[in-house]
Amino acid sequence: MSIFSLLYPAGYTKIQEHSLSDRTFYAKLGLDRLIRIPVKGTMPWIDQQEQFAKLLTSDADVIQYRLDVVEDLINNSQLCAVFTEILPQIETIVQLRADKTRASDVTSCLYSISEIELYTNCVDLLYQAISDAAVTSSGLKALFQIIRDVHTSSEYQSLKENSLQLMEQTRSIRSVTIGVNLNAQLHVVEAGVVAVNSEYFRSGDIIDRILRLDRTDDGFRCLTPLVPYGRNRADQRDTAFNSAINNALDIIFSSAVRSWRPVIRRYLAQNTDYLVKLAGELRLLLGAVELTKRMRALGMPMCKPQVCPSQDKALKIRSFYNPHIAVSLGTDRAVEMVFNDLEFDSEGMIYVLTGANQGGKTAVTYAVGIIQALFQLGFYVPARSAKLSPVDNIFVHFPSTGDAIGKGRLGEECDHLRQIVASASEFSMVLLDEALSSTSAVEAGFIAGEVLLGLSSIGVRGIFSTHLHDLAQRVDELNQHQANKVKIDNLVAEVESESTKRTFKINRVKPDGLSYARSIAQQYGITLEQILQTRRQQRFSRDSVG
Repeated sequence: MSIFSLLYPAGYTKIQEHSLSDRTFYAKLGLDRLIRIPVKGTMPWIDQQEQFAKLLTSDADVIQYRLDVVEDLINNSQLCAVFTEILPQIETIVQLRADKTRASDVTSCLYSISEIELYTNCVDLLYQAISDAAVTSSGLKALFQIIRDVHTSSEYQSLKENSLQLMEQTRSIRSVTIGVNLNAQLHVVEAGVVAVNSEYFRSGDIIDRILRLDRTDDGFRCLTPLVPYGRNRADQRDTAFNSAINNALDIIFSSAVRSWRPVIRRYLAQNTDYLVKLAGELRLLLGAVELTKRMRALGMPMCKPQVCPSQDKALKIRSFYNPHIAVSLGTDRAVEMVFNDLEFDSEGMIYVLTGANQGGKTAVTYAVGIIQALFQLGFYVPARSAKLSPVDNIFVHFPSTGDAIGKGRLGEECDHLRQIVASASEFSMVLLDEALSSTSAVEAGFIAGEVLLGLSSIGVRGIFSTHLHDLAQRVDELNQHQANKVKIDNLVAEVESESTKRTFKINRVKPDGLSYARSIAQQYGITLEQILQTRRQQRFSRDSVG
């Protein structure tokens, strides 16, 4: 069977893969907390998230392929439910394959029959779901064709019937009858399995017989146990007895499964791998659907982004938001969510984002990174509409939590910024939030200006969220540098006029540096007007008392 994938188009090879080399942003942006799988699998959560990060791609065709599949799953809830149902079964198949390597030859063959049983159940469920699903994506259409071809084949139907019969036979075994020959001195001279039975033997305990009101003797009455089970399961006699019985059963079943073994192995090798390989892909796709449904249940928009070529360097998002904030607000306060618009264009590919403290700068910076990362996983994004081009990497620099040994916080930040500038290309995204806040405004302003010029000369797209309002005032000056490939522009976190209230709206305007200081002074009541007003009220109070 040809290689098939729900995440990569037909003919796509690993040689062509455009994965993002630096994936540290995945956890820094909180994607590991945002993406959830609506089914419990066998893979530990942290390993699962690491696998998701590895599936990030910068190939526009791959992103479009995935988005089409996700769209079909969102529009066909029953099909999505079937995928949710079969994922644990596929996980069990994977576990059976691992267990077979540690089992005896006959037991391994029985595991293979269980594997086929699980496989046929998955195929049957998918085949039933096909008739009710209306899909348009090339990925799901290809999967449906594979399922139809498999399900209608005579080999599949024969294997399904025969494996069912064999499993019923083996599962009906409830006990074995053991025969022991004794010599004149009542020493064991020979022992073996006399019969394989489809019912359990019954205890020979007198109390048990009274409670059961069972006085008959039909050959399944135990006179006394050979091994005292329940007292000390670690007893060596227990281990030896189990080993003897298992060896005997292996011999009994070997003749029954010997003719099946080559057929089973050949079929499993040729026909089931495509389904096993879907497990990791289904996790990601179900995570994409779950995120979209969760955000919409909160009243938040989620859209299928328009995929643009990498060369376009496009980012145009309307009514976007930070999904972490949406989750924290919940349904009761979703009405309070603030939506913003953003676009990178010829007049601004790098933005200096300034504004009042707690005005939404960090939330917006994170949101842009989350949207770009979700897009490059093949997910819907938190916005009403979006046109996006893939980036080759997302570099993030958020406030340092402590000093690096031998460098100090400023040295650590500068070293990280150097690494970003050294690694970034014109197709990279760079997000800097409150960088260089550990030093004086004069020093920070100079270093930040150099970094901005460096990023502009590379041609990246990105956001520099900062408290350095003087830096925002220098944008026109920075744009005059001859090394620049892209322009720098301003974004401002809005503050309502005549008020200290933050609106959390982001506007593309030239900032008025004094407005932020005025806002802070008003917030704490220390503008000249507020101070004089307070003094007048105090004098009035004293005069009234006098």
